[in-house]
Amino acid sequence: MKKCPGCGGRLAQAGGMRKGVTYYSLRCEKCGEEIMTLDQAASYLDEAQKAKLVKLSKWGESLAVRIPAEAVRKYGLNAKEKARILFEKDGFKIVPA
Repeated sequence: MKKCPGCGGRLAQAGGMRKGVTYYSLRCEKCGEEIMTLDQAASYLDEAQKAKLVKLSKWGESLAVRIPAEAVRKYGLNAKEKARILFEKDGFKIVPA
């Protein structure tokens, strides 16, 4: 069992989402301190580097998401295609229909 370096409490699996990227960590059950192992930190950094910043545009009362050309090519998308928006706890994701 791993112990908290600050208070010696028990560390439990934890995690969440930060800036749209899921991460895994360890949280002290006693003091609430959250830490990452080197493997967890490396995994988070890898995923964060893969994440793309996209631009939102006003379209009437709605907003439109500009999908990067790289994603259009990778997933074979076209302008007339439909997609689904899935609402999640920490945000949403868009998947081809």
